[in-house]
Amino acid sequence: MTEFKFDPPTLNARAGKVVFFLVNAGNGTSHDLVIRDSSNNRIAGSELISAGDSFVFTVDNITAGTYTYFCDQPGHEASGMHGVLTVT
Repeated sequence: MTEFKFDPPTLNARAGKVVFFLVNAGNGTSHDLVIRDSSNNRIAGSELISAGDSFVFTVDNITAGTYTYFCDQPGHEASGMHGVLTVT
C-alpha cells in the first residue's frame, strides 16, 4: 500500500482461508484493506495500518467469486486505492 494505490492491483486466491500480508510503504498516511462482494456488501476489513508498519490480515472463509478490495479511509478509494480479488 502507498498513496494511493495497492500493488498489485489484482489478486487471486483459493476459496477458504486467505492470509494477506499488508505493508504500508506510504509516507505518513494510514491505510486499511476492506473486501466487498459484487453486491457491495462488506466481507472483511483489516485494522488501520500506519505508514511504515505491516499487518497480517486473515479472512477465514471466503467463497469463490470476484471481489473488490479498497482502502476505506475518506477519499482513498476515489483516488485510485482499489483492486480486484478473484477467488476460485
